[in-house]
Amino acid sequence: MDKFRVLAASAMVLLFCGMLAVPATSQTVNVTFTVNTSTNPDTLGENGVVQIRGALNGQTGAVLPGGKTIDWNSASELIMDNTGGDYWQLTVELTPDDTLKYKYWAGFSLETGTQSDWESGINNTNGIEADNNRVFIAGASDTTIDLEYFNGTGQQQDQFWRPFETKADSVAIYFRVNLGGVTEAGKFDPTVNGPVGVRGNDQTSGGVIDWGATKVLLSREETSVNEGSFWSGVAYVPKDSVTTDSKQSYKFFIENNGGIDWEGSVNPDDVDGNRTFFYSAPMVARMDTTLHWVYFDNEFPVGMNPVESQVTFRASTEALEGIGLFDRGVGDEIKVIGAKGWDRPNDFIDMTFIPALQEWATTEPFTVIPGSDVFYKYFVVWDSSRVDSTSPNFIPGLTLDDGWEEPSAAGGGNRSFAFQNAATQSPSGDFGFDRQFYASVPQNAWFANDVAVTFNVNMANAMDMTQNTNPLFNPATDEVWIQMDGSLLALQQGFAVGGEDARVVQLTDTDGDMVYSGTWQITGPGWYQLGFQVAYGNATSGFITNGGGFDFGRRYYQFIKPTNVNQDGSTTWPTEENLNVVDWVETNLPVEAPPDLTQATSVSGPRENLPNTFALNANYPNPFNPTTNIEYSIASSSEVKIQVFNLVGQLVNTLVNETQKAGRYLVTWNGNNARGQSVSSGVYFIKMKAGDFNRVRKMTLLK
Repeated sequence: MDKFRVLAASAMVLLFCGMLAVPATSQTVNVTFTVNTSTNPDTLGENGVVQIRGALNGQTGAVLPGGKTIDWNSASELIMDNTGGDYWQLTVELTPDDTLKYKYWAGFSLETGTQSDWESGINNTNGIEADNNRVFIAGASDTTIDLEYFNGTGQQQDQFWRPFETKADSVAIYFRVNLGGVTEAGKFDPTVNGPVGVRGNDQTSGGVIDWGATKVLLSREETSVNEGSFWSGVAYVPKDSVTTDSKQSYKFFIENNGGIDWEGSVNPDDVDGNRTFFYSAPMVARMDTTLHWVYFDNEFPVGMNPVESQVTFRASTEALEGIGLFDRGVGDEIKVIGAKGWDRPNDFIDMTFIPALQEWATTEPFTVIPGSDVFYKYFVVWDSSRVDSTSPNFIPGLTLDDGWEEPSAAGGGNRSFAFQNAATQSPSGDFGFDRQFYASVPQNAWFANDVAVTFNVNMANAMDMTQNTNPLFNPATDEVWIQMDGSLLALQQGFAVGGEDARVVQLTDTDGDMVYSGTWQITGPGWYQLGFQVAYGNATSGFITNGGGFDFGRRYYQFIKPTNVNQDGSTTWPTEENLNVVDWVETNLPVEAPPDLTQATSVSGPRENLPNTFALNANYPNPFNPTTNIEYSIASSSEVKIQVFNLVGQLVNTLVNETQKAGRYLVTWNGNNARGQSVSSGVYFIKMKAGDFNRVRKMTLLK
């Protein structure tokens, strides 16, 4: 804020002297805007739209140096990115001395605004007449503007106002809950019941939040959506009582209510079903945070208009089969869990194996509020013979509870997708593929040969009390181990899936540089994904393990990299892999990007104007009615077969079945089956096979 004032004051001096002009230089600066929408009185979620609307140097419809247009209407191209929860951010290019007058606009889409889509008025800042708008004057260097809060109060506010007080000795936690669902259900009457408060763990909050009494009371937002369904308030947690990265458990509680008082189990990721957040280092440094609003007891109001949609899940178990841990021939199956609850087996969603596509699929009706996140995982239900030591199907060390996938695409946490207002939909595929893979391991990401994998961990942070709240690492007495976590690769190699029995290799520091290394000899078959934690300690004092929790970054992810991805999609793997050095950190462990297994890494000889890989591109248009175009590439002369299958794997039509030379091709499907009959609306799959190349893409026919 100080930088803003200095720049604004300087600009005012130039204005008063009649000297403010466009700089002679063409230099541009980057300006970063951040807004918090917890103060929007409607149910704005992470999949909504927040837009900067305004004028540049008094001109609406102006083009910024970076090429984007700013306007006072929906034509403004300054659309912000959600960076988590209520926080939205955008960086734009400006020229020094540019004056931007603006406001934030919020909507569920560019066409549909929230109840308060436009902000209320903003007071003039530093004497600059801004006509009730926000204002910024660019300086000569890159600038990050202080956090701004969306003014949804209906009253005039300062540009940098806060919905709570900033205290030097406290961390402000802003809570917000919507009681529209329980109000509509007749379980809560705001004119009779209440107030609403927050209860939780007193040990992590310095006693400010308590399970036994409501010490944090919320106020009703009278002008919020659904006739005042939101309640909000702040807890001031003493800063000296906060332990960085400690977990705060809490729930919302209704006082003076003869029916519901406590919320039920509202968080599947917490063993007790409590709501939780962590006192992260950035939060403590900033000394405040807002928690994204939720519905009390996760009960949605009818007025939110949930919509029904057919959701298709598609998953491959080919890599799991490759390492010998899955065989549908003996009765192994894969299910979806979490999308409709986490209770096993009651909430399992059955999947069907489609031989033509070599994948498991299901289409399930969902009725969900658009924009809501649907969380889920895939779960292997092994046949009972797998844990029978007298059976030829026996897998040593396996328990039937080990079926949880740990997908690196989600950092080991739950998968999720934003529910769309559409008749049909499906989650995005993993790593650029058009389908998902159990544990995020593609079909060409397993190897038959042995691979010696060397782990390298810099343990310096573990000795630094500013980086480690645990007993510090002592090189003289402590061992360092790689501990696999949730890894079926560990099971396949003879270790446990997790815990101390999953410590696969001890690391040592031979040259005293604090980088500890050790080699795990993986006996083929194995796969490329390595999800692990680091454990240090000794048999006397016990071991400290980093990571954990349920979210992205609960463990490290690193990958064995293929020496070659062949034109037909097959892979060649090394016999040794020396992994990059990773730093020991207590939480939020880094997740490495996996190698690209979709693009060939070598081509023999020059191939002017010819494709060097086999490829099946996404059809267009999609959805379509009645025809769609399918482009594909052939890297070398091959027998090519392109076929259309329905959702249950039945062949609908064969579009190509011939030998074709290297080149790029296009084929059109007119929505007819092999008998020339028009097929019904729905999800279809286009499958291409050319030599050893196989690829499947999804299409949607809407009539």
